[in-house]
Amino acid sequence: MLKTTVWFAAVLFACVWHGSSAWLFSSSSSSSGSSSGSRPRSGWPSFSQLESNYPAYPGVFFGGKTWDELVDDEGLPAWLKGVTDKNTCAMRVSRALTHSGRQIVPGSCNWSGVRDSSRRPYIIRVGTMRCYLENQYGPADVTGSSESSFRGKQGIIVFQNCGFQAATGHVDLWDGSDCSGNCYFSACSNIRLFEF
Repeated sequence: MLKTTVWFAAVLFACVWHGSSAWLFSSSSSSSGSSSGSRPRSGWPSFSQLESNYPAYPGVFFGGKTWDELVDDEGLPAWLKGVTDKNTCAMRVSRALTHSGRQIVPGSCNWSGVRDSSRRPYIIRVGTMRCYLENQYGPADVTGSSESSFRGKQGIIVFQNCGFQAATGHVDLWDGSDCSGNCYFSACSNIRLFEF
């Protein structure tokens, strides 16, 4: 009996020590969404870092610059000019990640992207961003289709299965009550939040 108790205590300590305690301490999930609990975020920026490096929209953007000025300042390809509200969401989140110290490594996830003048990769597709987050960060912390599942949590939110004509979805920052850009809870049926 003593050996079993010591073994169980050692396993429990190892799980907690290595950050695998989500099964013990996971947050309860709502009826319309699921949550995998928290885990260590080593090497990833805080939400406030992401928010401060996110080029918001509409109208005037990050640091009082327009999207076209940001394209010039970052040294992004000129063909990205004039696309202010047309599928720039993954590039905005890419900028927030890279300028917050997280390196994006291209090559996996059916890579589709561009690089700035400092050779930092920018993902240009929502599907690629979701794949990157799942491969590098782990599975989404919260999944669902109702806004109430995501209230009070913050991070990178991915909207898919939206029925958009020109886009495969949307990715944004979610502060617990609103998106930095646009939210599509009523238009999309597959929504995932990677908590930061």
